[in-house]
Amino acid sequence: MTGPLPPAPDPAPRTRLLRSLASAILLDERGDVELQRETRGANVEWGGVYGQLARLTGRWRVSFDRPDRTSELPATRTASQVVGDRYESWHRADRLVVHQEIVPLLDAPGAVRDLRFSLSGGDPVRVEVTNSFEPFLLPVLVEGLRPLTFQVETRPDEVRVRQRAFALSCRFDVAPGHLLLNRSSWLGGRYRGPVEEVASVHELTVSAGAEVRLRIAIVGGLERDLERLDDPPARTLRDPAAEAAESERREAAWLASTPVLRFPAAPELERAYERARASLRRLYASPGEDLTGLVAGYPWYSALWCRDIAWMVPAVLWLGDLGWAARSIASVLRFQARAELSLLGGEAGELPMQLSPGPIFLYGTSDTTLYYPELAVRFVRHSGDASVAGDWRPAVERAIAWGRRRTDDATGLIRNGGEAHAMEAATGSIARVRYGIDAPDTTIWDSADRRDQAIDVQVLWYQALRSAAELAGDGPVAPAEDPNRALAARTAASVRARYVWADQSYLYDSLRAGEPVARIRPNALRAVSAGLFDPAAGRAIVRRAARDDLSTPWGVRTLSTTDPEYSPVAYHDGQVWTIATAWAADAAFAAGDRSLGIDFLGRIAARYLAEDGQANECYRGDRPEPFNSCFLLGLSVAPFLTVLFERLWGLSVDARRRSLGVNPQFPTGWTAASIDGLRVGPGRVAIGWTPGSIDVTWSGPADLAVSGPSRTLRVGPGGHGTLAPA
Repeated sequence: MTGPLPPAPDPAPRTRLLRSLASAILLDERGDVELQRETRGANVEWGGVYGQLARLTGRWRVSFDRPDRTSELPATRTASQVVGDRYESWHRADRLVVHQEIVPLLDAPGAVRDLRFSLSGGDPVRVEVTNSFEPFLLPVLVEGLRPLTFQVETRPDEVRVRQRAFALSCRFDVAPGHLLLNRSSWLGGRYRGPVEEVASVHELTVSAGAEVRLRIAIVGGLERDLERLDDPPARTLRDPAAEAAESERREAAWLASTPVLRFPAAPELERAYERARASLRRLYASPGEDLTGLVAGYPWYSALWCRDIAWMVPAVLWLGDLGWAARSIASVLRFQARAELSLLGGEAGELPMQLSPGPIFLYGTSDTTLYYPELAVRFVRHSGDASVAGDWRPAVERAIAWGRRRTDDATGLIRNGGEAHAMEAATGSIARVRYGIDAPDTTIWDSADRRDQAIDVQVLWYQALRSAAELAGDGPVAPAEDPNRALAARTAASVRARYVWADQSYLYDSLRAGEPVARIRPNALRAVSAGLFDPAAGRAIVRRAARDDLSTPWGVRTLSTTDPEYSPVAYHDGQVWTIATAWAADAAFAAGDRSLGIDFLGRIAARYLAEDGQANECYRGDRPEPFNSCFLLGLSVAPFLTVLFERLWGLSVDARRRSLGVNPQFPTGWTAASIDGLRVGPGRVAIGWTPGSIDVTWSGPADLAVSGPSRTLRVGPGGHGTLAPA
């Protein structure tokens, strides 16, 4: 058998994601690039190669014919393993031995498969290797959508497939003996029409004691970018081991740049942090077109969803990757609508819902635009780079103007809803267009109708107004001096006056035509986190959310089981979402209920550990079983990370003023905790906590002011200090 000694066979193949900043591969561990995932209650094939945020292929298979039989890789697998972003498998069919490696390409959108054939003994064998793939060539805007018509042509050492502005190239280092199109023999040349499958057949002669190698690469994305990849095939058909080694080096360097958290009394939180941090990194994407960001999730949200980026950037900032955070924010702001874009659902000042190269972008959400004023402020606080505020301030002002057009100035409450209906109306006279959005509202629970004034949208509006005021004034501004701060105060007062649901010790989910909508959702917890209620009221709201009609041992539902429309499999009307559980943890800490906050964090950690680091999008409301779920979603990892830093550790930063706040909310009984490598502007901080003492070491170029629960100290460059009770 070639290659290193394989691991023991895995009896239960698992969902696997191999990725680089340019590419992704989805597969199970059976030997081919294929992956069955439950989607809306049915099994759907999601395996394939993804590049430039487009799905290049569906299933990508290899089989081999000998004089006496045909064999497929899954049927002959003896073992497989995933190391980093390299998949490796071993196969045996009588005397024929196959060793395979699959890796995503690092600097080109695509993947390479390296197949090595050998014989365990006996006479030489003639082998025909069939390489087949299903072309997709479409961004994953709607689950499972695939074009019908493609253009296929042969070129030296490659087969090229095109579909509108997208194209892929399948390249080989052993020329095929013949080609197949739709499972029929094809002489090559050019073809236009329906395509189910493209295949190449490669003839090899394998002898004992010698290894025969076949490398196949699929690269693609935007056709105009593929033309620039028309270098010799040898550059694309790189050594997978070398690609994997470079990927591991880059990954290790990134991990080494992020903080290390230690919780000796809660090792499960340590492990969950490490897995969530690694999972967030797996969503980094730089697909071209000067776009940088984080993919929302896999398999069916493999694009830059701007709401999801907004939830992920705070965690990226706490992990110290300021450059990636800045480029992600800038990528979204670049596509801010400057005028009405009816066909795309865009209004002047609105930020896009989704970005893909091309460019492909859609607008039409109730909340995406409202996140970015606060993100701009967060970036300035973490980096200390006030110049960015000047660059981004016009975009923030346009976003606030967009919100004001939807706002009742007397109450400060903003209106949400109607976006999908507006898009349908705009396109109705042109063509029949289905946008994939059934609800007339597009808040974070976009399959639920939460018009006209959802509680979480009011909280976002309040935070956006306050952030815009801070960005404009570079610090606190009196309400009388800043209209945004004054409007934020009216919004807060209206939330306190109109949303309190006294009978439930909770908050109404929304107002519809001025009347409260009595539905129990976790979205109300965002008002507690924003500080709109005093701690006593906040604790009552959090404890109501912790009851078993909304909370489960595996997380928090999107709708109470007491609601007539509750269903355990309804996407936003009963399923458990990890982000909702993070909201509950965040609100509990904000209200001073640290034991409940730790409890909710523990529920999230348990899911990460049970799922081997994968963070599912959502679960059934009646049992801890993923349903209609991405196996990795940024909304399921980033908020957990942010809560660890901002609530459990109680950290706040302002690198402009070289200040750091440390106010931990560790449970009674903990005796130690530490952070090493926390970035504050140009320097790094190490913090060691024991009951009654906070030790701080600082590497930055100027003094750092550190504020604890009762005292403040200044730590000089390269210095150390201790905060103890006054």
